[in-house]
Amino acid sequence: MDEERIPLARPRVGDAEAEAVRRVLESRHLAQGPEAAALESEVAALLGGGVEVVAVASGGAALLAALHALGVAPGDEVVVPAYTFPAAAHAAVWLGARPVPADVDESTLAPGPAEVAARISDRTRAVVIAHAFGIPAEVEAIAEVCGARGVALVEDSACSLGGRTPSGRPSGTVGDVACFSLHPRKLATSGEGGLLAAPPALAARLRTMRDYGRTGRGFFDVFGAVGLNLRLSDLAAAVARVQVAALPESLAARARIASGYLAALAAVPGVRVPPGMARPGATIQTLLVRVDDAPAVAARLDALGVGAGPGAHALTQQAFYRERFGDGPACPVAESLARTALALPLYEEMTDREVGRVVSAVREAVAGG
Repeated sequence: MDEERIPLARPRVGDAEAEAVRRVLESRHLAQGPEAAALESEVAALLGGGVEVVAVASGGAALLAALHALGVAPGDEVVVPAYTFPAAAHAAVWLGARPVPADVDESTLAPGPAEVAARISDRTRAVVIAHAFGIPAEVEAIAEVCGARGVALVEDSACSLGGRTPSGRPSGTVGDVACFSLHPRKLATSGEGGLLAAPPALAARLRTMRDYGRTGRGFFDVFGAVGLNLRLSDLAAAVARVQVAALPESLAARARIASGYLAALAAVPGVRVPPGMARPGATIQTLLVRVDDAPAVAARLDALGVGAGPGAHALTQQAFYRERFGDGPACPVAESLARTALALPLYEEMTDREVGRVVSAVREAVAGG
């Protein structure tokens, strides 16, 4: 292969992140401390106030803490997207609850309000709705459904930090609690890390859980609750602060790249672009298209020097789910997406030449079937 391989994703890091790490190393305060607190304040400002932000070790840790703080317990049910990375379902299982898959919409790639309403039962404690791949979900309408049924709403904004909901609100400000991820494939990264946004009383419970249930300091009784070590180190927080500060420029770069990219892909025979990819407020965390046989096309792209892979997974096809809960409810759209959805390279430093190479490779790979 004469040309350099084009990866599926490439986090944008540079001198500013290196300087942030150096600053923390010189301070000798490596664990959670002032950098994590500053990150929390800066993200709270980004979200427009009205919530407190709690930094944790990962997006998965954020989901686990959110469901625990909302009182999810053994015997409860948690409605989760049927097509997604299964972190919310795993969190529900760890808490002894049953994840209930809700099928997703062909456009937003997230469950809609009617599907959520159909999956809520008398045992439902919470609903988790993700802004899949940065596409705004119908979260305001779903919040109305949850409110009417007395069910908590967790807004999974792992892919949409800096995005907007259908009503124009900052992503992560509609649900009872929101979760964000700082994984390298997300819009801002700390390597591994996560964030929660919640009203003050709920945020206090989240802070207690992330620190072994600590409710005091000093001698004698200081652990008033049961928790885990879900803290984010100051090393990671310092990197995340640089990334969050650059988020507006990063989102603008992604939008520019994605605009021409999606237009070109729409003209490739056999490729279908989900309409939600162009929805106002989308962050385009992942560029997703649909083809007839995604695994085969991904293999051909790999041979052509282009990284590609599954967008997400159908929960009802995963062994950990099937072994515990059987077939689950019918989720035909999610299972179709598992066969046909393909994640293509998109990162902020991607050049027009690289975009052209990917589009050409996709045309060849799809025709090769």
